[in-house]
Amino acid sequence: MKKSCRLGGLLWLALCASVCVATQINVPEEIAIAAPDGTKLLTFEAGGMAEGSVGAAVYETPPDANDVRFRTLTLFRRRSGHFVPEVTNDKIIACSKCSQFHDDPFDSDGLDVSMRNVRIEQMDSGEKPSTTTLDFAWKNGAWRVAKATRVTVTMGRYATKAESLPLPASGLLKDMDAQWRVPQYLNTLVINPTAHKFMFLHGDLTQADVQKRMDDECRDGACQIAVQQHDGCIALARDASHELFGGATANAKGSADAASKAMAACHLAGDEGCEAVRTDCSVGVLNGNP
Repeated sequence: MKKSCRLGGLLWLALCASVCVATQINVPEEIAIAAPDGTKLLTFEAGGMAEGSVGAAVYETPPDANDVRFRTLTLFRRRSGHFVPEVTNDKIIACSKCSQFHDDPFDSDGLDVSMRNVRIEQMDSGEKPSTTTLDFAWKNGAWRVAKATRVTVTMGRYATKAESLPLPASGLLKDMDAQWRVPQYLNTLVINPTAHKFMFLHGDLTQADVQKRMDDECRDGACQIAVQQHDGCIALARDASHELFGGATANAKGSADAASKAMAACHLAGDEGCEAVRTDCSVGVLNGNP
């Protein structure tokens, strides 16, 4: 699969910059026509063109307000010279940001189709990729889930967790939920106004996680949240008396904007000698100091 690789905290872009779409030639007309309402064909793979051959189409929505595209899988079988839909499911293919890095786990190279079996491998761009593997088999006149597994590697290099995904009670592909979601991580600037100290906290999934880390570090209860952001940038400014101010933006490339907001907060307080101290920008679980 053509994926980017994250080494040393840096993201090296690879060939699949836009949804990793394989070049498709002579896609049968009925495949595009079968697109669910509000979607268009992303990719189509077929095990052949003979009678009884199986084809797999993935359709996707336009980007939503958060620039996320959602996908639907439809399996077809060739009958009387045409591909006829057999089953559809919109919970099998990952959305375009459904990974810890908010990159796209789906690549058409991971779609393997034969007459009686379909395998779909989806992975993020970690140094050691987190991988979801779904195996489907044609049995007793229906597509059934043979196996569904997920291996998650924290930040692409740390703890590894392997698990079997829950299978639907029916055992059918049409009812399978691969449990894709866009994970949201909290990035928080915490300050201690009394001690003039600060902490940049990254990668917390819940506010309770943030609070626990604050309690561990600030046992006197003096710490407070200055700013908090999901994807984006958080910044710290300080005046001549070491009073601390925060700024944030949802733009992960907006380090200057976040720093400007922190400086503006400092100037608004009427303080002298304001200076930018630090800015961290985050996308998914990744964060850094530009």
